[in-house]
Amino acid sequence: MITVKAPAVYRNERGLFKQSGELVHAIGNYALVIGGRRALASVRPSLLPSLEQAGVQVHVETFDGYSTRQEIESYTNIARQLQVNVIIGVGGGKVLDLSKAVAQEAGIPIVSVPTIPATCAAWSALTVLYDSDGQSAGYLPLNQSPALVLADPDVLSQAPRRYLAAGIGDTLVKWHEFAVNLNGNAGSLALRSSVGTAKLALDILERHALEVYEQAGNGQVTDAFTEVTDSIIVLAGLVGTIQDGSAHAAIAHGLHDSLTRLEETHDSLHGEKVAFGLLTQWVLEGKEPQELHRLASWLHQLDLPVTLNQLGIESDHEQAATIIANGLALREGAAQNLAFAVDAGSVKQAILRAHELGRSLQQHGDYTAAEQVLRSISSSH
Repeated sequence: MITVKAPAVYRNERGLFKQSGELVHAIGNYALVIGGRRALASVRPSLLPSLEQAGVQVHVETFDGYSTRQEIESYTNIARQLQVNVIIGVGGGKVLDLSKAVAQEAGIPIVSVPTIPATCAAWSALTVLYDSDGQSAGYLPLNQSPALVLADPDVLSQAPRRYLAAGIGDTLVKWHEFAVNLNGNAGSLALRSSVGTAKLALDILERHALEVYEQAGNGQVTDAFTEVTDSIIVLAGLVGTIQDGSAHAAIAHGLHDSLTRLEETHDSLHGEKVAFGLLTQWVLEGKEPQELHRLASWLHQLDLPVTLNQLGIESDHEQAATIIANGLALREGAAQNLAFAVDAGSVKQAILRAHELGRSLQQHGDYTAAEQVLRSISSSH
């Protein structure tokens, strides 16, 4: 059985927030709005007046923490006490993940309003859980995606470009994570559908990502920007919600989860950790030095991390690599579909090799130096 979870309506249009009240009113007339302070400030002149004009009563609550089970319970209690009939999540991944879980717990629909293009959280039927210390605490599968997704490029384009880069990193990883699982699971139509969708997203990013990133953060909206943000929200969101129950190994995301065990990495964004995880995966796959250099160069041009230092890990890289490798947890049975080994020892060495490649790229910037580093590391291990 294949399940596909998607929003009933997705809109990505300039000036959308100013006319979104009627769209929300069709879902509910009393909303609990949950958002970060900066996110709420960005929609206050447009979205909130539109809701009021459409007759949607609003109660606003700020959120700036981690999407923990305790926080979900706390905001669910607020929703129940107020007896609202719709949740509106406004902001980035953690706010949207919390809001989706609150809506499910309260048994009411959710409208997601991304204000930064950093993840596919606005679309996905999944909440990423953390503990109060910011460490990964697993995932909460949701019964359905948001009822309505409102993406306004006029707001998304003003977000600091670091968030766009993180969204690009999170999205380009999808194809590479899913495609390696075809080795032993090519009969899964859901997996092949995810791989095909992820490839479309990757093609768009390869054409437009660098151009859009260079222009990001200044409010400029182009066709390329819209394609990239659609890839981050829609295509990446679809990839993860086409399922048939078969297990696949999400190595880069697994490394993200393990990286959260290190407090030094907590200032790094989800897509930044995942991007370094992809570079590590490529080392594990045994990619040729030219290919590794090409990926590392692309990440570097997007200011995505290619070293442990850029993730906040300034010292004792070998110990950090050991902790990260030991903390990598894949779904049971997933590793058997891979054509390469994924064990603590090989993952540790792959992390260190990725880090050394990144350092060489930062210092020299040319392929020859990077190749020499990779070959010397390979021979020493």
